[in-house]
Amino acid sequence: MKDSGCDKFLIDGFPRDPNNLSCWEENMSEHSNVEFLLFLDCPEDEMMTRLLERGKTSGRNDDNEESIRKRFRTYIESTQPIVDHFRKLGKVRDVNSNRDEDSVFADVCKYF
Repeated sequence: MKDSGCDKFLIDGFPRDPNNLSCWEENMSEHSNVEFLLFLDCPEDEMMTRLLERGKTSGRNDDNEESIRKRFRTYIESTQPIVDHFRKLGKVRDVNSNRDEDSVFADVCKYF
């Protein structure tokens, strides 16, 4: 990161669980400032539809209903508490992603 010359980074999908968060806070809090968590909000039924559609061409064997439901449970148990933590800090930026790509992209761009 230092060698890039940049002072802002997007870290996708991290932290995913409380252990990731505590490790980040212990090791990185004096070196970085988390400005916000970008939360792309979408109903589970729409995510299921999108992931099953992706599975038709992705080659991923985990884009099936059983695996997707397991990922939803893992999210609720492990990742939702991370979102709640940052929400309490006033650092969550919500984007309704149950819309067309251009609208979602335009809202995401507002935060960057």
